[in-house]
Amino acid sequence: MPMSPARSPFRRALPALSVGLASALMLTGCAGGFESSSNSTGEAGTGGRIVAALPTDPTSMDPVKTGSLVVLSVFFNTFDQLTKITADGSLEPKLATKWTPNADLTTWDFTLRDGVTFTNAEPLTADDVVFSFTRILQDPTSENFGYLSSLASVEKVDELTVRFTMKAPFSAFPRNTSLISIVPDEAYAAMGPEAFAAAPVGSGPFKFEKIQRGVAYDLVRNDSYWGEAAKLDALSLVPVASDESRVNGVLSGSLDVAQISPAQVAPVKGSGAATVQSELSNGVVFLGVNSTAGVLADAKIRQAIGMAIDKKAIVDTVLSGLGEPATQMLAPAVEGFVSGLSDGGYNPDGAKKLLAEAGYSGESIDLEYALDGRIPLSGEVAQAIQGYLTTAGIKVNLVGADQASHTLKVRNRQMKGIYLNTWAPSTVDGDLPLTDFYEKAGNNNYAQDPKTAELAVKQRGVEGQDRLSVFEELLGLSNDQGYYIPLYVPANNFAVDTKLDWTQRADGLYDFSTTGLKK
Repeated sequence: MPMSPARSPFRRALPALSVGLASALMLTGCAGGFESSSNSTGEAGTGGRIVAALPTDPTSMDPVKTGSLVVLSVFFNTFDQLTKITADGSLEPKLATKWTPNADLTTWDFTLRDGVTFTNAEPLTADDVVFSFTRILQDPTSENFGYLSSLASVEKVDELTVRFTMKAPFSAFPRNTSLISIVPDEAYAAMGPEAFAAAPVGSGPFKFEKIQRGVAYDLVRNDSYWGEAAKLDALSLVPVASDESRVNGVLSGSLDVAQISPAQVAPVKGSGAATVQSELSNGVVFLGVNSTAGVLADAKIRQAIGMAIDKKAIVDTVLSGLGEPATQMLAPAVEGFVSGLSDGGYNPDGAKKLLAEAGYSGESIDLEYALDGRIPLSGEVAQAIQGYLTTAGIKVNLVGADQASHTLKVRNRQMKGIYLNTWAPSTVDGDLPLTDFYEKAGNNNYAQDPKTAELAVKQRGVEGQDRLSVFEELLGLSNDQGYYIPLYVPANNFAVDTKLDWTQRADGLYDFSTTGLKK
């Protein structure tokens, strides 16, 4: 229920909030309203409405059409998916209680949880699962279509069993299902996509109360949820694009949780008005390398670039310690990460020796980066890299561009030297980035090495330790050849109201199903 602004324990005068956030708070009530509503159980840690910031406004509330990261922060709370990726990146049952492949991993049978109902009181069955996946398969414009690129067909075996048939062996498929929300087939078909997006029907721990595009997405607890009931009475997800507005919102008490930039961490910590939660993300910031261009065609020069950069110093200084040096192209939270894998380490003398062996004579290498957007402090990171490479004797020409232009060059494989980029798999599994890094059509794959392409495909046909062994061979080969220079794994940083008991996910998305108030 909306709470009076007077309830906020941390309200103070701060710079004006964005128009969108101010409007949202007028319509949904302020954050910091931590007294239980009349509908709460009275149990410690329950009740209240919170307000959380989304970095952008979702394009739609139709799970068939949209699957962007920002909308998943809404869908994880309002819809069920077959599986769930936990806060630490592991996989666990959700709507499905188990999943079993055939011997060669070309089919997967999922057993569904019995007794699940949608918020319109209709039972959730295999028909709904088949419908949800089939509609996406039939729509190449769906943002979810890429997650199902390995899926040939889906069929109902019985009311609680669904069979997925792959185009080829695919061990990571259960993780991909964690991104596909299940909709009620009859209601969706009767309403149509636009009407459904305006009044969505899900089966998650919360249900939609009110949708105001660009302003707020108001949710209330779903009392018919099959699992453990949500502790919160309600929550509002508010699009707030400005970094400054998000941090001011938490400090003023008008927001309860919001992602903040590394530069904002220290001020929030010193404010006393909120805590900061910083956890390693599921992404790696790296240098892409056009290994076919000029001097970069020499593996020794590529290796020298990696050895010349003090990654730990960049994390400690530029990022204020909010991250850790990367040794490979996967983050520790991602399935496929190889413990103990070496990247050669920081060795400026070794770098100079390799340059001499390669006959490097001062040819200029472009270092391209985005001036804004996906990598916080990208300009400072690029300058630090230039400094280390210059010290090693490598001439570097910094080339900055806006994020859209930089992304376009990455997608068209138009880089001529080295470039700053990042990859964070939404499945928290190595399959997606490996496709991009090492398979023929990959945006970042300049090397076109048939061996790495072979290994990227091979990991899909094996499970468990056998799969990890393939990752180890592939990521080790990539390091040895200097096809990429993994730099660091950044932390996701959130400012959080001191009274909120919220567990942060590695992917930085919201799941408030177990969130409550500190006892």
